[in-house]
Amino acid sequence: MTNNEKALEDLENQSFENDDSNEVPPSDIVAYNELRSCADLFRMHQKGILEIQPDFQRKVVWKDSDQTRFIDSLIKQLPIPSMCFSLDFKTQKWIVIDGLQRISAIVRFLKGADWKLSKLDDITPAIAGKSVAAIKDEDSDLHKYYGLIENLSIPITILRCDYTKKEHMEYLFTIFHRLNSGGMRLNNQEIRNCIYEGSFNTMLKELDQFSIWRRLNKMKPKEDYRFTKQELILRFFTFSDKHSKYSGGLSKFLNTYMQDNRNLSDEKINNKKEFFTKTVECVDEKIFDKRSPPKISITLMEALLIGVGKNLDSVLNMTQPEAKRRFSELQNTPHFSSEVLLREGLSKRQRVIDRLNAAIDVFAS
Repeated sequence: MTNNEKALEDLENQSFENDDSNEVPPSDIVAYNELRSCADLFRMHQKGILEIQPDFQRKVVWKDSDQTRFIDSLIKQLPIPSMCFSLDFKTQKWIVIDGLQRISAIVRFLKGADWKLSKLDDITPAIAGKSVAAIKDEDSDLHKYYGLIENLSIPITILRCDYTKKEHMEYLFTIFHRLNSGGMRLNNQEIRNCIYEGSFNTMLKELDQFSIWRRLNKMKPKEDYRFTKQELILRFFTFSDKHSKYSGGLSKFLNTYMQDNRNLSDEKINNKKEFFTKTVECVDEKIFDKRSPPKISITLMEALLIGVGKNLDSVLNMTQPEAKRRFSELQNTPHFSSEVLLREGLSKRQRVIDRLNAAIDVFAS
């Protein structure tokens, strides 16, 4: 891999994390602070009101020792940083924006599940190495610690909003970025999987398991791609439908499309699934001989899929040599030169439109 190709790969990877939305708080979002007991937060989670692990798969990255120390901090009533939740006032659904690790530790402890606290020198000696089930037991001398945590109040910042409003969801997207900038930074599609849940989001996850798609992307069975491949599927649908409307801000463009399509009917979902799978199958057969392709840039693969998808019937009727010839022609256009892409940028409005138009024109009959 040349230096330019490596730099391009790094730039493409950054596109999954860059936030270009830069939203200011909408005037009708209400932010306020309140105290909630741990018992109340646990109850809300048990009843499905508070979603601490949305259809999002944010990982609980704290180790047992980290969770143990947090529980000990609660027992010692040490100051705890405020968590941040969003509240959809129409559905009364709550989502954890910041504080996943802390709320996960609280829920795990109050469940009284098969968890033995770590035996650490710097925690309350009475609970070190003890099972949470034993601490929860009302007949145990340790139960006072369970009750202490149940009744302890936690500071929470709440954003009261309307999940059906695009400007509210864009603002939540920005807040996710800002509050989760440390530790395990969340990428754009991880955030979308949280705040834009619905039939479209479910479809993205299903299509991400399509065997031919996984072969095209060289995806390994147990590797965690953190939803980046699902964003590529989202880009395929978004640019296939609206590439001429692209305004220059990739993350906001994708957010808007996901918001507008989040609750599509079964019929429309099935149509999109068929369009995607047929396009992927066509690229796999006509261009890559049903084999894992050679390493090409994300930008080129994205354009290839859109170019074929917009001319699907024509490409399906092409001979394999003709389809390969056209792909080679696309590959050799200046639009996909690493030097040009690095110099002119990946997401500028006219550059994106020009290279997608080039791909559509190459595969036109």
